Amino acid sequence: MERGKRLLISTMGLIFAASSHADVIISQYVEGSSYNKAIEIANTGNTSISLDDYQLKKATNGSTDWNSNLSLAGITLDAGKTIVIAHSKAETSITAIADLLNNSVTNFNGNDAVGLFYQDALVDIVGVSGSSEYWGKDVSLVRQSTVTAGSVEFDSNQWDELEKDNLTGLGSFGEQGDDSTPLFSCTLSDGSEPTFTSIHDIQGEGSRSPLVADDSDSSDQQYFVRGVVSAVTTGLTKGFYLQSVTADNNDKTSEGLFVYTGKSSSDLQPGDVVCTQGTVKEYYGVTELAVADKQWTVLSQQDAPVAQDIVFNSTSDGSLRDVLERYEGMLVRLPKSLDMRIARTFSYDYDASRNNMVLAQGSMNYQPNQRYVAGSTKAQSEHEANVQRRLFIESDQKVDNEKIPYYPTFGLTDIDQNGSTEDYLRVNDAISGLEGVIAYSYDEYRLIVTNEIDNSHIVHHSPRTSSPELKAGNLRVASFNVLNYFNSPFGGNANQHGSNRGADNYQEFEIQQAKIAKAITQLDADIVGLMEIENNGFGDNSAIGQLVSTINSGISDADKHYQYLAFDTNQDGVADENDSVGTDAITVGLIYRPAKVELESSRIIPMPKQIAPAVYDDEGSVVEDGKNEQRDTIAPTFIVKESRHRLTVAVNHLKSKGSACWEDMAPVAEGGQGGDDADYQGNCENFRVAAAVALGDALNQLAGDKVILGDMNSYAKEDPILVLTDYSVEKYGKTIHAARNTYIDGKEQFGDDGAQVTDNYGYQNIVAALHPDSWSYSYNDEVGTLDHILISPTLRKYVVDATDWHINAAESTLFDYNDEYKSADFPRYQDIYRASDHDPAVLELQFQQSVAQECRPFSIRCLLDLIFGHWLNR
Repeated sequence: MERGKRLLISTMGLIFAASSHADVIISQYVEGSSYNKAIEIANTGNTSISLDDYQLKKATNGSTDWNSNLSLAGITLDAGKTIVIAHSKAETSITAIADLLNNSVTNFNGNDAVGLFYQDALVDIVGVSGSSEYWGKDVSLVRQSTVTAGSVEFDSNQWDELEKDNLTGLGSFGEQGDDSTPLFSCTLSDGSEPTFTSIHDIQGEGSRSPLVADDSDSSDQQYFVRGVVSAVTTGLTKGFYLQSVTADNNDKTSEGLFVYTGKSSSDLQPGDVVCTQGTVKEYYGVTELAVADKQWTVLSQQDAPVAQDIVFNSTSDGSLRDVLERYEGMLVRLPKSLDMRIARTFSYDYDASRNNMVLAQGSMNYQPNQRYVAGSTKAQSEHEANVQRRLFIESDQKVDNEKIPYYPTFGLTDIDQNGSTEDYLRVNDAISGLEGVIAYSYDEYRLIVTNEIDNSHIVHHSPRTSSPELKAGNLRVASFNVLNYFNSPFGGNANQHGSNRGADNYQEFEIQQAKIAKAITQLDADIVGLMEIENNGFGDNSAIGQLVSTINSGISDADKHYQYLAFDTNQDGVADENDSVGTDAITVGLIYRPAKVELESSRIIPMPKQIAPAVYDDEGSVVEDGKNEQRDTIAPTFIVKESRHRLTVAVNHLKSKGSACWEDMAPVAEGGQGGDDADYQGNCENFRVAAAVALGDALNQLAGDKVILGDMNSYAKEDPILVLTDYSVEKYGKTIHAARNTYIDGKEQFGDDGAQVTDNYGYQNIVAALHPDSWSYSYNDEVGTLDHILISPTLRKYVVDATDWHINAAESTLFDYNDEYKSADFPRYQDIYRASDHDPAVLELQFQQSVAQECRPFSIRCLLDLIFGHWLNR
């Protein structure tokens, strides 16, 4: 309790006048972020007062019942002094000041009155009891210093309101003084200079300070520290950063230290040589010095510290994460030699509730199941390696969503006037030259940037291209996710199955439509499978009808015009707005060039539904109702005109990873996973396995070559893709299980026990086969392939090339069609980049010419070979 203080806890009673309780008041109220909650009580009188008969109580949600009670017995409050009661989970800036920690009375949220009671009688109050209206949410309230007596009625005129998390004056009622006057002197009581503890001795060589015991979060004493200010932060971290005046030349110790004040320290500037005193703390993994407000003094000024290049040797230093610990709190620079790649472009981070970017050292971060089998030790190692390579790039203050403070020209230039910006950031770009201080929060290292860069600091390892880069054949097949292309709010057919998921206004829709149409035109595929197109029937006013019309209007060559696949699902003789594929608001579709292929037949392959028992939690609430559906597959068969080759193209969009199915939520004892995702497959992988089986079985009934394409919501080495390709227990050392209680068109597929899958369907994952490091989707800071092209083995001899076209997943969301997170001043580019969030996958085939064309001059042997081969294909 000793902190140079205001408070004396005594076992001896003192004799006071009966009216002395009027001098004890509630003097400050803090209702800040998360658990940042505190109450200050002050003695405004001239004599010490025993608090033996006092209690602090709370009335929850505007109630008149005081249902939380904290006795203050045993405390004696000296004249003019205060006591601070805080929540134990509050930030260090509050707990460092607090005299008592309590989680009941301080657990208020803005409409909970707090009362001070003397001998069970209310003598003072902050807040309104008897009303559930919020009066004190996200604010700090400071009692005016002229108030010296309590009141049983809350009078807001007696309180000054400060912004959220402002702790000005906490612990010193009426003693705030002039902010320009330091309240701290860097001398001892006898006038001598204190013994300073060096920053590197505080940091030590490990992840924790050697001054903090292993079983504690803070040192048992305070330390004097002297250093030069390298940065001042009042947003992401609240305090300032000190750099050692004299380094110890030990690469294993950091020469930087974060000084946590919890308040603005903006009066300090880089280059100030500062003396301060505080407690060394380990706050959720970061070593810091916690000091009270203004408990520092500026001794002198010098040149601001120069950012030090991060030096990393992968063969001797372990991982980047290991090295960053040595730079914690220091002002650093990212040199080119560090090879920091963009793993996630600048966008909103829901964990930290702010915009930021993620870099990875040496390469992008691949989703663990993209290159290694889900659940394998190699996949787990990939996950751990991603953690070790990661560095978040932050700004101190929260910024407008479209503005990158350290790259101010981002997205603003179009020097060559081609409709696209030169200032862009993409996944796998290398960035150098960023400077800032190394912080740590949410279990991640973060660089709080203090400078600005331009595109000269960026190397595009995967630059933009205007068309797919692959070898040419004579038939191109592709997939394209159109990211909720909905036209029903803008004059299109009504959607029978759900509400709009796409553009919120016509301006957004125009941009979305232009981007998709241009991208598909430049994709230049003869057959394109579509995902996430609105399920609002067929005809000119359907989403697919309007999209095809828009695409064709931009193509002068009639041989390259498209036609869309339509279905008469109502069987009324016409495919129109009353027909649909499946019952979701979005569906799959297909467009093709009649000049290249003719439609022989079309079909819908129904995907399984799950109708399983509900899953309940311990309190009897439903956590998963067991009722799940998937979007149906379409699988038309075409005849390639030039070669008369038969080709079936199955277009898919399997169950998402974000939903929850029975197997995800059911207890392990009942055959579920209990909410655990230990193999990083996301949710519903067993349900997707059931869909893979249904798809494989249905396609086995068809003759000729086949292509499976679309958004499978499964990475390359996850269970559904393995089942469709080359799975066996012997090869992969794992068992694959299909979901329980699945039904196809009302007929049971798998019963109560689901099914263990033992066979595969033999398809080849052609993009991955030709490009092992391929990827089509970016989630958080990991990339992988969700958009696949799988081919039947007999088709392999016709394959010329296959690839992913990186126009979407690598790009910032700021280039998409949405107005959200963009001001009116930010350019709306109607180019092909970020037309969707998935990259198109492209397959190039070379079929032999027809018999009449190929066998000239006439040859009996050639004719027989071609007829025989053509007959087998059919």
